[in-house]
Amino acid sequence: MTKLLSVSSGKGGVGKTTVVSNLGAALAEYGRNTVVVDANLTTPSLGFHLGIPLYPKTLHDVLRNEAHISEATYVHNSGLRIVPAGLSVNDLKNTSPDRLADVLLDMVGEPDTVLIDSSAGLGNESIKALESSDEAMFVANPDLPSVTDALKAATLAEDSGTQVYGVILNRVRDHPSELSVDEVESMVGHPVISVIPEDNGVRESIAMKNPLVHHAPHSPASVQMRRLAASMAGVDFKPPKRPGLLRRLLQAFQ
Repeated sequence: MTKLLSVSSGKGGVGKTTVVSNLGAALAEYGRNTVVVDANLTTPSLGFHLGIPLYPKTLHDVLRNEAHISEATYVHNSGLRIVPAGLSVNDLKNTSPDRLADVLLDMVGEPDTVLIDSSAGLGNESIKALESSDEAMFVANPDLPSVTDALKAATLAEDSGTQVYGVILNRVRDHPSELSVDEVESMVGHPVISVIPEDNGVRESIAMKNPLVHHAPHSPASVQMRRLAASMAGVDFKPPKRPGLLRRLLQAFQ
């Protein structure tokens, strides 16, 4: 049965889209039929993360009844499927999120998981994404403003009848000023399901148009995102094996 899972945050800049693209890629690698949907209609960026920013049809066209969702679904070279959002100013002006729930219902049946990359913040776009989902997870950084906004987003999800899957603490640096897992769980009232460390490889992976879990599979952030994806897919997690010394030397000179 298809699960519609919104990935949200109370504020921008916490790494929500990075989490969506990498969770999606890892779920697809674990054999889950996965689609990621860029429901950030105002400032979409999921297509940039996956290296396909321009498409003939997008979610904006679907919401305007100018295309079916199947016409706006594309396959990344990792096997992950993506429904991008449009980038033009006209898309920004002329599209409403009001039909999002109906559009997503058209996807129910074939995919195992639909990850919805929600708009940052707590505006109408975010609320529509939450209302359209079966479950929601919230990405936050380990600081007071970010976690406070995640609490507000979780409250909105509960008010709309959407089950809260948990909180992902992202860009963790292990600095003494950061909130602990216990403090975050106490504030939000929901479990922290993953702690993802700050990783300099993220910017490089976006520049390479390749999810971090493929670009740098052994990096600490990749391992944690794969671990979460394995838990979601219901499979045993096994960290990827590092190549031997000879292979690493050969790769260094390629």
